[in-house]
Amino acid sequence: MDYSLFYKRDIDVSRIAVELPQFDVLISAYNTSDRVRDVFSAVQAKRKLWLMHPEYCFDRANVGLMEETIWPESRNEIIQVDTLLAAIGPLDKCSICIDLTGFMRHVLVFLIAKLEYLGIREFTAIYSEPLVYKKREDTAFSTTTSERVGPIAGIRGRNRSSSADQLSDHLIISVGYDHKLISQVAEYKNYTRVYPVFGFPSLAPDMYQQSAVSSYGSGAVAKGPDWYANRRFAPANDPFATADVVSRLVQEIDRANGPGNIYLAPLATKVQTLGFTIYWLFEGRRRQSGGVSLILPECLTYSTETSEGVKRLWAYTVELA
Repeated sequence: MDYSLFYKRDIDVSRIAVELPQFDVLISAYNTSDRVRDVFSAVQAKRKLWLMHPEYCFDRANVGLMEETIWPESRNEIIQVDTLLAAIGPLDKCSICIDLTGFMRHVLVFLIAKLEYLGIREFTAIYSEPLVYKKREDTAFSTTTSERVGPIAGIRGRNRSSSADQLSDHLIISVGYDHKLISQVAEYKNYTRVYPVFGFPSLAPDMYQQSAVSSYGSGAVAKGPDWYANRRFAPANDPFATADVVSRLVQEIDRANGPGNIYLAPLATKVQTLGFTIYWLFEGRRRQSGGVSLILPECLTYSTETSEGVKRLWAYTVELA
């Protein structure tokens, strides 16, 4: 798969309404960050919908939004996505824009897979880069978790389960700021090898160092030999390059180790989460030598604001056909 064929471009944040076309539907997950709300206001669309993730714990009576709001009754990704799509209605003839920035990762992954299942051939994804994260390397996005880790609904391969194959499970993890999530994912199974994928180039010159410092707090996994020997890099703002890095890494694992199960944990930017999902849709779910599953810790609550300002906006044309 040649992921370089996909189209992306950066958008001047002062010219969003001019440089992006008008869409039929804009979907964004609401939080209080400027980079979510300002972009929502600037994008031109016939319908604009706020998805109100339960993890943000907003009070329905006090939010006071004028636009359409979708309030799922559960954190479950199936319920959140089905509630959203039921409210929107048929999308087969619509131009769709999805702002990745405020989404919960498990919902974003399942939404993209559901759109592909429904036969949506293409949509535009946008993502706004922050000027800074307020707490730098101490930034925590998820505020509480259940400490349970598992595959996202429907996004799993047919794993090899014999005792011999259990020794060949591999974890590919995109490294973000939430070191406790890294620790939880690393402890989910007894992986043979761990492959951390760092966001580099990062969104800002100091963010790579911040995530590297933060990840060191994830415990034994960040102090083991795999953390350095198997380190890979993918641009933090390029989902297609990220998908390519994952694809090449899986091929390398297969050549060196033979059959085995692979677990993908997208814990960095939502852009890299999109990249992991694109890889799974085009290649991972069809891998013959073992299952490929996307796994995440279960987040109960999530910070509503972690950043300051809007540096620039990216637009990605995601072709699912």
